[in-house]
Amino acid sequence: MHLKNLRLQNFRNHIDSKFEFNCRTNVLLGNNGHGKTNVIEAISYLCLTKSFYAYGDSVVLNFNNNMFEIEGTIITKQEQEYDVRVAYSELQQEKIYAINKHRVEPFSSVIGKFPIVICSPEHAPVTSAGPAERRKFVDFVISQSNNTYFQNLIEYRRILKQRNKILMDGRILRRDVSELLLPWNEQLIKCGSYLTIKRKQFVDEFRWFVQSAYQQVADEYEKPNIEYKPANIPIESIEEKDISDLFDSALMEKRSEEIRLGTTLVGPHRDEFVFTINDLDLRKYASQGQHKTFLIALKMGEFYYLKERCHETPIILLDDIFSELDDSRAKKLLNYVDSLSQTFITTTNPHLFSDNKLHDDGLKVFSIINGSPLETHMVEV
Repeated sequence: MHLKNLRLQNFRNHIDSKFEFNCRTNVLLGNNGHGKTNVIEAISYLCLTKSFYAYGDSVVLNFNNNMFEIEGTIITKQEQEYDVRVAYSELQQEKIYAINKHRVEPFSSVIGKFPIVICSPEHAPVTSAGPAERRKFVDFVISQSNNTYFQNLIEYRRILKQRNKILMDGRILRRDVSELLLPWNEQLIKCGSYLTIKRKQFVDEFRWFVQSAYQQVADEYEKPNIEYKPANIPIESIEEKDISDLFDSALMEKRSEEIRLGTTLVGPHRDEFVFTINDLDLRKYASQGQHKTFLIALKMGEFYYLKERCHETPIILLDDIFSELDDSRAKKLLNYVDSLSQTFITTTNPHLFSDNKLHDDGLKVFSIINGSPLETHMVEV
């Protein structure tokens, strides 16, 4: 799959920018604050219906306008062509997502149709921060390849919200809410068990992809690993009945504490995924370079996982990822990703590409200055 072209209107600092992309490596070159990242942010709108790091559509509007529009042509592995348009009006508080001029609703139905892999400084917390960041990463990868998982995740969050409200109301009003919780417990167990099983299956499969990718950009003596640790449920089997029984027992055990605290203490929303190098906890012992390398390995693992599960080659978006990599790892990564897929790279440093033997088609470089691709040229290698 690749993105043939892109047009941005009133998006961030791009008033009216047009791009024709190479099928392989596309470099967005320029100083910080000039609009490089905005381009790959727009690509995430086309593929995910939203930004990969902004929390609202109004945030990405150009300051002097009340509507933005993004248009692009995506061509799949099967040579099917899709004209995708995303438009947002602040006045009408409405966003439109359309494929080949037909509006698509709900937006969630788009997830997985145009798989992408994004690696950005915004994702650094995946390896360094709390478990919520790792759950978010895992949920995003599985959701792009499994719509049933995505729908169960949405439903689980709805159930959790309702159950937490009952618990909090009971705490505030000092009322016994045990009977009110019963139907929500049943739903929480059913939905949560499914998510737990799928997460364990995912980690068991995904681990190999990460380990393989890590060796492409790191030293051979570094051995990465991922371990899944469900909250309050010691997994010894992935049979659905076993998980459901364990889930039910954990809820009973934590019932008094949940009522006292007014919140749900059992379920996938409290799971942890432990990352290690040579059996040492990444969060405690890894250097900045190892954190960055592990994150890149996660993203490359995500690429292979999605390629296999979605039967489509994801687009790779690399946003300012070379800052903590030494020259050796940076060069390995550049040559590695060029062989995989259409790739978009943002950087302030043109010298990264001066002595790398990239794809025979060359790479396309866009010089971004004040929100405009003022210069477009090919660098043959």
